[in-house]
Amino acid sequence: MSGQREADAFAIALQPIHDADYRHVADRLLYRHHGEGLDDPVAATARALATAIYELDEGKRLGPRELIIDLPAEWLERADLLPSPARQVIIGLPRALFLTPALVGTLEQLRERGYRLLMPASSLQGDGRAFAPLVDLIRLRRPDELDGDQLRAHRQRGARLLAEEIRDPERLEHFRALDCHYFDGRYLAEPAFYAARPRGRHGNRAAQLRLVNELYREDADLHRLFELLIQMPHLHVAILRRANSSQFGQGARQSDLKRAMQVIGLNELRRLVMTLSLASDLPSSKLKVRMALIRAFMCRNLATPFSNIDPENAFATGLFSMMGPLLDEAQDALLAELPLPAAVARALTDREGHLGALLTLCEEHEHQVADGGATASTDRLQQCYLDALDQTDALMSRL
Repeated sequence: MSGQREADAFAIALQPIHDADYRHVADRLLYRHHGEGLDDPVAATARALATAIYELDEGKRLGPRELIIDLPAEWLERADLLPSPARQVIIGLPRALFLTPALVGTLEQLRERGYRLLMPASSLQGDGRAFAPLVDLIRLRRPDELDGDQLRAHRQRGARLLAEEIRDPERLEHFRALDCHYFDGRYLAEPAFYAARPRGRHGNRAAQLRLVNELYREDADLHRLFELLIQMPHLHVAILRRANSSQFGQGARQSDLKRAMQVIGLNELRRLVMTLSLASDLPSSKLKVRMALIRAFMCRNLATPFSNIDPENAFATGLFSMMGPLLDEAQDALLAELPLPAAVARALTDREGHLGALLTLCEEHEHQVADGGATASTDRLQQCYLDALDQTDALMSRL
């Protein structure tokens, strides 16, 4: 368990950035990790992005504000993982970068896609002046870090200024006199770090490889992707959260995985899956996934003869009844956040309605099986259970 505690000792903060009128217009992503579980800068950045973009509760998310991300040099080789929309993201470049034709090409491609680039003023001195045409935002740590000629040259090409290390009102006024566009709000309050969600992840690497392979096929099959994703609880929930975030929210709350996949689109799905895969470091139990799928299929099988019960809602009821344990999260808090249909939510929380009755039947039958009391009879309940076993095995065998 000590390894898990080290891996879980990871937190992020969204440090507010304000404009000259003190409006909260952007956030800078900060993260820290205690322990030895994440020494890979690519994985650490992926984990921070996964938490900020895909896992924060709605009230703590960015909304329409811009996000400033300081990226390690290694991440520039994985630009396909950057979050969208590009117009909302400002990429902070490392201080020590050696300008090569390949790097120039990479940075130009990022700007063509709509991302803006941020660099410290100190890195734009000497040989670093070659970066100036590629930089949209300059980080100032002192009001006198750039002389008047340098400031005029940067302004003429459209660069903006971000003031940092504002220690007192006098220094703030010096920065304001330079017509800075952004001001780091750390002088107003220290950043509040949010603990990242527990790293209970689906650890089937073979399944992840098949998923990635399917995602990047030119003729990616939505149904095949659905079959793979339905067995990965952390991705299932992350897709629902993303589809219902302020960026993709379209009024109607999405609770169906297939519909949510369509809402965010293939490119965003690729970013989400790859970022969360890089961010993962502890596997969750494949046995739990199998148990949840058996329950979900059994609920759907039981609902089939009844025209007044949606079989897909029945499936969701069975699956989400175990989603908390699958993700190592509090079940009540998770259900309160997810955009489940009212009938499904009532069934999960209070066992109400037809769906609640189906779920209760499934749970009671599971107890009978565990106690050895269930027989291979031909009654409908047992047959639905046996069919659910076959359906689950058929689905998971394709991994």
